[in-house]
Amino acid sequence: ILNQDVDPVTGVLRTERLIMVRQNVPMLVRKIFGGDTSYVLEYSEVDPRKQTLVMQSQNMTYSNLLSVGECITYTPDPENPKHTLFTQSAQLKASGALCRFANKIEDICWNRFQDNAHIGKLGLEQVVSKILAERQAMMMPMTQTASD
Repeated sequence: ILNQDVDPVTGVLRTERLIMVRQNVPMLVRKIFGGDTSYVLEYSEVDPRKQTLVMQSQNMTYSNLLSVGECITYTPDPENPKHTLFTQSAQLKASGALCRFANKIEDICWNRFQDNAHIGKLGLEQVVSKILAERQAMMMPMTQTASD
């Protein structure tokens, strides 16, 4: 975490993080670019009053060749307050030495992004389900004791 603060008036938590990402990349890519580790700068805001979370990220490593920006938002569903709306968007742009192959590289990266996004969403759903199950399990003995 590079920076973190809470606005005393709004209660909004703002966080700036530098994230190290290791990806499974082809050996040729590792040899050309020198590894499979990259860095991403992430800004997030949690607004407790609006019950929203917004995360924006931008790659720092090789951004002169391929710029990847992502925005994820979690907001309450206006039709069902017990549900959360998840929105994800990304921008990919190949440049520099990769310009000649920009369309192909952007297509490959976009497909990989979609695959990873789906996996990430499933992972988050599993974590939330586990938390809800644990919470429900903790509530069960209290409910049974109170009714006895």
